[in-house]
Amino acid sequence: MLEAFELIKNKINSLTDVASLHIDPKLNKIYGNLNKEELFIINEFYQAKGFRKIHLEVAKLGKTLQILHCVFFPDPCYELPIFGADLVVNSNNISAAILDLSPVWEHLPDHISSQMRSLKVPKFYERRKPPEWGFIFSPYLCFIRPVDFLEEKLFLELIDQYLSLLLSLLVKVGVDDVNSLDTMNRLNYQKRYCLNQKRNDKTRSILTKYFGSSWADEYINKILFEC
Repeated sequence: MLEAFELIKNKINSLTDVASLHIDPKLNKIYGNLNKEELFIINEFYQAKGFRKIHLEVAKLGKTLQILHCVFFPDPCYELPIFGADLVVNSNNISAAILDLSPVWEHLPDHISSQMRSLKVPKFYERRKPPEWGFIFSPYLCFIRPVDFLEEKLFLELIDQYLSLLLSLLVKVGVDDVNSLDTMNRLNYQKRYCLNQKRNDKTRSILTKYFGSSWADEYINKILFEC
């Protein structure tokens, strides 16, 4: 998971005009303890040219479970998809890995789809089904359980490919006016993306267990999927 964190962080640092976003210091580092099982959460937020918010989160639950969560939310003025990646590590093995460039239109534009099809995507042995709200993802969603160290490495390389494609798009796209119809439509699709991500009951149940339901709802609405 450390390799994935460093890869994503390097991509963030390569962006133009990247700067840290200020959040409540209490939410930068979060600690909870329940029946001697500790939960640590570390959040980092950034803004950059083309991206209204980049969220990088690392969580550790007890001695065995670690989670890496990252979303690049584009500035709606830019014709860019949403990059999202999650890794769940259980007892030093990745039990779930998810990666996508999700559309902020009815579907990915043809020029992005053609580039996605040209990527070298490995044939992972154990693919997983997206959740029922997974219609927000693209047809190129990769959701797997790596079966060995090689597949873990291949998934890491795929993260690099998806992010490299996203940043190459950033260089090419035009910038629409903030009040344009295209900008408004892209913002509405971001809202749709966030609304459906909030249906992830696993995240809510863990946070509720440690901090209560009202805190969990506020964290999901204001930190994870604010729009």
